[in-house]
Parts: sequence; C-alpha cells; structure tokens
Amino acid sequence: MQLIQINRVRPIVFSSLIALTLAAGLTRPSFGAPEDGAAPSANTPAASAPTRNIAKWNLDSDEKLGVSGFDPVAYFPEGGGKPVKGDKKFEAAVGGVKYHFSSAKNRDAFKANPTKYEPAYGGWCAWAVRDGEQVEVDPKSFIVHDNRLFLFYDGFFGDTRSKWVKLNHAQEEAKANTQWKKISGENAPMPMTNQPAATGTLKAKLDAASAKYAAKITPEQAAAQKRGIEEVRASLASTKRLGVGDSAPSFELPDATGKPASLKSMLAQGPVVVTFYRGGWCPYCNIQLREYQQVLPEIKAMGAQLVAISPEKPDQSLSTAEKNSLEFSVLSDAGSKAAAMFGIAYELTPSIAPMAPMIKQHNAEGTMLPLSATYVINRDGKIAYAFVNEDYRVRAEPAEIMAALGSLPSVK
Repeated sequence: MQLIQINRVRPIVFSSLIALTLAAGLTRPSFGAPEDGAAPSANTPAASAPTRNIAKWNLDSDEKLGVSGFDPVAYFPEGGGKPVKGDKKFEAAVGGVKYHFSSAKNRDAFKANPTKYEPAYGGWCAWAVRDGEQVEVDPKSFIVHDNRLFLFYDGFFGDTRSKWVKLNHAQEEAKANTQWKKISGENAPMPMTNQPAATGTLKAKLDAASAKYAAKITPEQAAAQKRGIEEVRASLASTKRLGVGDSAPSFELPDATGKPASLKSMLAQGPVVVTFYRGGWCPYCNIQLREYQQVLPEIKAMGAQLVAISPEKPDQSLSTAEKNSLEFSVLSDAGSKAAAMFGIAYELTPSIAPMAPMIKQHNAEGTMLPLSATYVINRDGKIAYAFVNEDYRVRAEPAEIMAALGSLPSVK
C-alpha cells in the first residue's frame, strides 16, 4: 500500500531509522507536525472527559479533515468492518474536526456517539505513538479493539500493524496512552466495553454475567481469559471477514432435528438474521439466544427469519433450543465450515486449548469455534449489517438488528 501524503511537514517516522535513511541516500517520507496554536477544548461536559487538543491531531491542515477522508464508522462491525472512503455530501463535524461518511446512516451513527468512532491518538500510527512519535498512517491498516479504532503506518519502513498484533494489545495500548498524554495532553477515553450499559440491554446482562464469573476466578485464570481473547484476535488478524455489501456465502446445514436448511431457501422467503454462537455450554451464548428469542415476534413481523448456528452436534443444538425455549432454527455447522466462509472461524489457541476435550464432546467435528458474529442478510444475498467481535462476552444488540432490518427496502 502506498503511504498517504498530505500537505504538511510531519515528524520523521521512527527515530531509529533516521541514520539508515540518510545513509541510503533516500528521501524521508512526508510526515510532520500538526499546526500549533489551537486551544484545547473539552470533548464532553463530563468532568472525567479527556482534554481535546486537535492541534496535535493528524488532520488535513486546511479542512481539519480526519482519517484522510475515510469513513470512521465503516471500520466498525456495524459499518461493515472495512475501510471505505467517505463522501463530502455525508459530512459531520465534532470539536473542530470534520469527517466524511459513505452513507447518511454511518454519519448519523457517528453523530450519536462520536467518542466511540473517532480514531485513537488523533489518527496517528498507534505503534509510533507508543514510542512517542507522530507518524502518518495508511487508512487501510487498522484494528478495532474494545470499540476503539487504531490506525497504523504501512509503507517503506514496514507494516506496524503486523508488529502490534503479535504483542499484548492491552499492554501496548497502555504504553501508547501514556505517550499520547505527553504529546497532546489528552487522556485516553475509557474503553467502551467498560462503560456501564443501559438497564435491560443485552450488554447489561452479559456484563453482569461476566462480573459474576470474574468474582469467582483467580487472577491467573483471569489473565488466561484475557490472553485467550488476544490470541484469537492475533490468529485471525490476516483473515478476510465478510462485511456490509459483501455477498453472504451459500450454506446448507442440518437443524436440530437433522433436517437440512439452506440460506438460499430462507432468503426466498425474506431477509435472514444469521447469528453464530460457540455452543450451549457457553453461558454468554445462552443469554444472547434468550434475548433474541424475545424479539423474534418483531423479526417475523418485519418479514424476516432468525437462525442461529454453532459447531455443535444436532442433538446438542436440540438441547440448547429446548433449555432456552427457542422458537427459531438452530443449525449445526460441523467443523465450523460455514463460519470459515464468513471469515470468523478459529482453532483453539494455547490459552484456551485446555477446553478441547469438552468442546470435542459437543462439536460435530473438531474443535473449531466461531467468533461472536451476527449478520442481517437481505433477499438479494447481500450483507446489510455485520457484527463481529473476538471477545465472546460481547454480542450484537437486538436493537441494532431491528434497526438494520428496518433499513432494508424489502421490509419497509
């Protein structure tokens, strides 16, 4: 990928490479310092809100345009999960920074929660910030972690994202947060996954279950849990995941009674909500499935179907359906082959390998598992909504699913 240039002189990429660059007779890439002189302003009225100092952000010097004009919401699962260039006709501004979006829907999502979607460290390379540097990014090199967007440099001096994902994300983020405070005076925002959820939401119930579990385990077990999530994230770092606008792969899987069900036949009747879960042995999965059952009448009223998919054997799927009183189809994806077509299947990593014997008892084949993932697929087979998260404690909210269904022309 080519380095994105802008009309400013920027700080040198990595101090350790200056001598190498000069010795080789090469021209330095155009990085540079942001404009000085802009007064910091509050990001939100809350007393704990971070200081906002856009003079230190990575912005176009004339328009104060963020992320080189890319749509910040598009990086997130609900926006498609991949970089998309924004359009000026879908523009929004917050705190002196302008952003372009690929759709009115994404623009409105940003307006509702700009703190979530604005990039970390003012849009500079996260890897460089951890070393106290401000380095240009390739907007196509990114990570979304705990609902926070991290951008990276990818060019002549290497791919910094690939270095980051090999390390412990929490530790690297902590280092970068400290350095960014020194550079800009800003405090890092609280990760979205740690913010209190509204009472009654799926997230609130999942968080309550997570807190209850955390109170019972040892610090070593808690560390292994966090490590396992990071290992899964790293193992899928280079895997292409399907997102909004992609064609959903065709699959045919047996339901809990062994009867085959195909996506094609379901789409012939209307849009389909497809959610992947690990198995009935997972308490978070059961909470999610029960919450989805609660909105099943609304889904049906919109002319859509709901189907849940796990790698468990059909009889295990039947047990899951019965114990949760599910009235929608629960399909068995042997070997997580359908999940792999969506780009969300992973093999057990070292920290979660001890679960293998138990998973083998439940799974129809092997130990592959799917990420937490939910899709809304329109009748034309195109994905209209995609939620994917490596953290199995985080699931798509029913309200987001209903909003996605409501936006489909075929169900209005």
